[in-house]
Amino acid sequence: MTTVNVLILETSTEAGSVALARDGALVTKSSFTSRDPVTGVRTEALAPAVARCLASGSTSARDLSAVVCGAGPGGFTSLRSAAALAKGMCAALGIPLYGVLSLELLAWSAVLPDGQFIVALHAGRNEWFAADVDSRGGTATVVSAPYLVGDAELYDRADRMQAGLVGPGLEHDVTPRADAVAPRLAEVESRGAVDLDSWEPAYGRLAEAQVKWEAAHGRSLSV
Repeated sequence: MTTVNVLILETSTEAGSVALARDGALVTKSSFTSRDPVTGVRTEALAPAVARCLASGSTSARDLSAVVCGAGPGGFTSLRSAAALAKGMCAALGIPLYGVLSLELLAWSAVLPDGQFIVALHAGRNEWFAADVDSRGGTATVVSAPYLVGDAELYDRADRMQAGLVGPGLEHDVTPRADAVAPRLAEVESRGAVDLDSWEPAYGRLAEAQVKWEAAHGRSLSV
């Protein structure tokens, strides 16, 4: 029987993580921060974390059967870095790439009772990337498309829905984790692999650099 090794990448927040699953079970995981804890300077931590994870799982890149990558929304630079690495590995190895929304992964990373919840990630500018979640029998399911809301609107929506808030710094203080994909790999794979040539993460909104350029030039930037 062929062994199925799947590398999982999640970088929607500065608390990134990678994991390795083998035949549907978690083998090893590694977490990292995208900024130096002392200076705050952005660092390249994803590739070393991948190398550590593969080594810990006694697996080489050539042994991989697929890659799963967090598909946003979240931090533009970190999501783009993970997407580039994932697409490069899959193209070189001839293996499929699967995407999973980071808000969905956030819901899977939390241990929630039955009820309604809103998962949310900081979007900067006093805003949040968010989605509605239904939790039943220990299984959390995202039941809305991602949306962008301000601080006040997020809490007002939670009050109207009588929903708990899940995310970094919220009532249920959780960050998305790569290892949370492992129990739901079959579900992720059933949705089909992405097209390597055209796929990119859902950033949630335009990059800050593009916003500033368009404001300075008074027109949209074609990308």
